[in-house]
Parts: sequence; structure tokens; C-alpha cells
Amino acid sequence: MRLSPSKRPNVSRPARRLITLMGSMTLTAGLVVAATPTASAADSVTDLGVRLSIADHSEVSAGGDKVFVSAGDRVLVTDTEGVLLGAVTGLPGVEELVATPDGAHAYAALSDSHEVVEIDAAALTVTRRIDFTAYSCLTDLALSGQTLWTAHGCDLYTGGVVTRLDVSAPAPQPVTVLTGQGSAPRIAVAGNTLLLSPPDTASADVVVYDVSAGSATLRGEIDGGDLATTSRPGFTITPDGSTAVLAFSGGFESWDLASLTKLRDYGQNPAVRGQAIDFAVSPDGDHLAGGWWQGDRGVELYDLATGATTYTQKIPSGWPTPRILTMTIAGNDVFSVLYTSGTTNLRLWRLEDATLLPSSVTLSAPTEGATALEPVKLTGRLTLPEGMTPGLRSLQVTRRLPEGTSTQLRHAKTKLDGTFSITDTPPTAGTVSYDASWPGSTTVRGSTASASVDVARQSASLTLHGNTDLVLGNRLYFWGTLKFGDQAPTTSPSLTVIRANPDGTSTELGTTQVAASGGFKIGDTPDQEGEYLYSVVFLGDDTAEGTIEAHSVTVRAGRV
Repeated sequence: MRLSPSKRPNVSRPARRLITLMGSMTLTAGLVVAATPTASAADSVTDLGVRLSIADHSEVSAGGDKVFVSAGDRVLVTDTEGVLLGAVTGLPGVEELVATPDGAHAYAALSDSHEVVEIDAAALTVTRRIDFTAYSCLTDLALSGQTLWTAHGCDLYTGGVVTRLDVSAPAPQPVTVLTGQGSAPRIAVAGNTLLLSPPDTASADVVVYDVSAGSATLRGEIDGGDLATTSRPGFTITPDGSTAVLAFSGGFESWDLASLTKLRDYGQNPAVRGQAIDFAVSPDGDHLAGGWWQGDRGVELYDLATGATTYTQKIPSGWPTPRILTMTIAGNDVFSVLYTSGTTNLRLWRLEDATLLPSSVTLSAPTEGATALEPVKLTGRLTLPEGMTPGLRSLQVTRRLPEGTSTQLRHAKTKLDGTFSITDTPPTAGTVSYDASWPGSTTVRGSTASASVDVARQSASLTLHGNTDLVLGNRLYFWGTLKFGDQAPTTSPSLTVIRANPDGTSTELGTTQVAASGGFKIGDTPDQEGEYLYSVVFLGDDTAEGTIEAHSVTVRAGRV
């Protein structure tokens, strides 16, 4: 190729120019910047676009592929990815909210207009309004099958009321089931069992009724245990109606509803700071999610049958004092509505696959580091829950380079015992990071491990050959090869060519591009007799160190 010459100031010796170039080469190649690893995007936080006072009320309920959140005068609807789909507005004083298991409808109790509205999740409209003026002051809703249960009570000692409503009827009418409660009751219903908060607000007991005949027959009480509590416990029933879950500030309890005996405690650890503020039971009745305020507890999941803690996640950061207002479980995910006193914005926090059994992946990099363009081997292990053998499974592998780009590599395969190895050839120097991820299964949550390797630059070498003797006026050519280690360059670099002239000056002839094979060709026509030194300089890059090679040519006068 023909070079574009450019003149430089004269120097006393060509060697000084070469020394300077070599110094620049070292500095340039040393500029390697490590990129920050990218966080996992599986969990998500969705700003719901509404502001709420801490004195206002919010509820969340899920069914099918929809999540419903109440906020003041509206009900917002998202999908189970946390994507906001829209809102139903103009609902005065949404007090309570329940969704049907298929997510097609939701029912909202409106305290200001004394009615229950039926919301069509697909159309985002109110399809029915059911008048509760005769009862007033709706305080709670519970949906069991096709029966909607409501609780009412305006003031203490005014006689709370519980009603049931067949929502499958074309024009459903509320039917009174229980009256004479000393205060506004809270309720939970599943199957043939109704739980009711007691009239005495200082009591921690929960009253149990049988409602199989349509009316309420007293079966007994659940002794909440802490007689010194100043507030009534929260409570719910597992969907099959077999177990009650009570929530206190210090943790949770489960009770067998056949014998009315306590089964076990959850999350009760006096040594760990925190206050339980909300909870939810999964639709299959296997999991209990507890939301905690203060400390670092955030959300904890417990196996309802054993009491074991199966999952923990701290409250997300990034804005002031986030607090869980309400929570629900949809499929394998936990959804919490977060309130922030600094902004008053409501956010929907989704924890993906939180109810699945835990797995773990470990990944280790060689402590001695690696060299660019040379293979490096990382090792790891996939561990599944006790009693489960990992077997032959595929793991997704991602490589992250210092400048921030990511590349998906070939999948790694575990051996029967869960061990695996990853062999890769880093293309550049710097801190190169690797992520190994197992996607999980229908019962076990996926997991990811990361490791970083300090990668050194590869050595570079130049070879030159061509004319060594030339008649003045003729054009000379010489050829060369650049190698990174023992192979051709991977970065299509350019080389700087400098000619040291017989009179002590130097001329920078420009640059030449290296071909994919590593070869290059240089041509020049010297304009005076004497000894010339052609130096070819590779300044180095993120992959290889710099190097320099020289070629001497004698130019003589031709015959007259």
C-alpha cells in the first residue's frame, strides 16, 4: 500500500524518536478500565404513577395473570411481570380489594358510596355496582368460590355485621350471616370456615365459625397467646380451609382449624430487629410471605408445613425509607406495594420465583490470572435442595469485558454431582467477568454466580524482510508480520512507520493497516544516498503489548 508521508521536526538522533515512541506505547497500552457488573433484572420495581398519603389505604390482590392495587380513588392493574396496564378511576374510598382466582374480575369495597363494584380486568371498567347502603361502613372483603363475604361496622359497639353474596347470580343481594359484633370486624373465609376478629380490641383471640349451612355456627376460638398486645392480629386461611395464619408484630403463627391447636411459629426471632407489617399465603397453601418494617429483614418466605425460612430479600434501595403497605403471592412471585415517605409514590415490587425451592451456583476463577488470547479455565458447582441430585444440566454462561460489552458463550454442562468447568479465551486484557446461570425448574429457583479474572496483555512481535540495497530513484518494498503470541492479531491494528534519514533527520511515513493474516507491506522511494533505518511500531492495545522492529536499507547512486 502507499503511505501518506507527514513531516516531523528534526531530532538529533533517530534513536531518541524511537525511545519516545516506546514510552508512549507503554502508557497507551496501560489504559484499561474495568466495567461495573450488571445487576440481575429478574426482580423489578414498577412506579405505579400515583401518590398516596401514609394515612390512605392500599390493598393488593392477584389472580390469573393480573395484579390489582388500590390507591385512594382508583384500582390499578398490572400484569404478572409488573407492567402497568391501566387503571379504573372514580372509585370513592376504596377500602378493600379481592381478585377472582382467574384474574378476570376484581371486587372493590367503596366506603364512601357504600357499595361493592365488580371490575372487568380486560376492559378496565366497572361492570356491576352492588348497593350496601343498608349496611354501610364496609371494612373487609373475602372471596371464597362464588361467594363474596363482606364485613361492616362504623363505630365501636354499634353492632358489626357480616354478609354473604353470590356473585354468580345475575342480580346478587347481600344476605346477613352474623350481627351484633361489638366493633367493626375483620374477616377471612375459605371453604366452610369463617374467621372473625373479636369485639374486644385488646384481645389477640380470633373467633372461628362454621358457615357450611349458610349461617354462622360458633366452633371456638384461636388463642392468640399474647394477651398484652394492643392491637388485633392480622389473619387469613389457607385456600383449602385447613389452616389459619395469624400475624403479630413479632412474627406469625399457624393453627389447625380442625382441632384449633397451634402448629408452629414463623419468623419469630427476638435477636433480629424488625416488625411484621403484612403477610400473604400462596394460592397452593404451601408458602407464607412476611413483610417486615425496620431492620434489614424486608420480605421473608417460610415453608408453611415446616416453618423453615426458604427465601429472604431486603427492601430495595434508591429512594428514602421504603415501606411495605400490602403484599400478595401470584404464581411463584411475591408482589409488595411499597410506600416512600420522601416521595409518597406507590411502587409495585416483584420478587420473581420467590416461592420456589432454593438452588445455588458457585464459580471460581484461577488465582494466577490469565493472558489475553490464551485459554482460561473456571470451575463451579450447582447445588440443589437436599435430596435432589443435580444430574446433567445446562448452565448459561456470559462473559463481560472491561469496556462493558457482554457475550453469551457456549453453555456449560454439569456432571452428575453438579460440578462443571468453563473454558474461554479472553479477547482482551483487564478484569474480565463471567456469570454462570442455571434457569431453574418448575419447583426450584434458578441461581447465578459470578467470578472475575485479571487478564494480562498478550506479547506482540514484529518481523520484517525486504530490500537491503537499493539504487537511488528506485522504489523499495519490504514486508512484515505482526503476531499476538503465536497467532495473527484479533483487533486489525495499524502500525506506525518511521524512516531515519542519512542526514540525522526522521520522517514519519504514516500508518499501515495489518491484514487479518497479520501481514502488511510497506513501500517508499528514498530521495538521497546513504543508510536508512525503517522502524515499524505497534503501540499496543487492550489485547497485546507494544513492540517495535527495524529494517536497514543502503541507498547508492546508480551507474552513469
